[in-house]
Amino acid sequence: MSAWRRRLLPAFGAFLLSLAVGARAVPADGEAGSTRTLQATTSTGRHGAYYAPPYSGRQPRPVLVFLHGSGGKGSIAMLRLRAVADRERVVVIAPDSVSVAGTWLMDARAQGFTEDHRHVMACVREVLALPDLRIDPQQVLIAGFSVGGGAASFLATQEDAFTAFAVLHGHVPADGLGPRRVRGWLSTGDRDRSRSPAAMKTLADDLRLRGRFPEIELRVFAGDHTLGEEELSALVSWWLRRPPSPPGGG
Repeated sequence: MSAWRRRLLPAFGAFLLSLAVGARAVPADGEAGSTRTLQATTSTGRHGAYYAPPYSGRQPRPVLVFLHGSGGKGSIAMLRLRAVADRERVVVIAPDSVSVAGTWLMDARAQGFTEDHRHVMACVREVLALPDLRIDPQQVLIAGFSVGGGAASFLATQEDAFTAFAVLHGHVPADGLGPRRVRGWLSTGDRDRSRSPAAMKTLADDLRLRGRFPEIELRVFAGDHTLGEEELSALVSWWLRRPPSPPGGG
């Protein structure tokens, strides 16, 4: 065998191995998970990200769909979400908004729905179709921070895929809900000037009484217009009906 072929074959083998490793969508137990870019693309060239913690394939996983706030991106939101995903063994899907400004457009009157609506659902379908990934259809939460909260509540009341929603430091427009009624969570900070505790209480009361939602949880945490670790952990515990896990714990 020529010298150049002896040098080429190991390199080619390593290349094939890298393809095989890269094609594995869900890491097995004992492997480190990694944040991956979603293939679904908006007309503005934005995507989003998803993360699946190390996975044995035996137990169906809960799914958290997270909608970022103004100026955000799914990949940036994932920096905050990975720790709780690993701790609670939750699959996280974080789409990008169509707008490069990070805002979301949802409209029940739109024919065929808005592009943001279609993109979020395309991202969800993409991840749920991954090989070797088993999900629990009874535990699919859509949560949104700030402006993403209104979009999350809208989608949860329109799409059968979601079994609960969360509005984190956000608002629910009066005409921004569909016909479905699922569990809901509202939270804010005690120093949040954009979404004050009083405003969130009014919203919670309205959803319970006029909105006829079966369960609305309202929580206020120490902080301003930011999403803290305590708030995020409490949300996941409420959603999965589990005792709270200590931040950083296993």
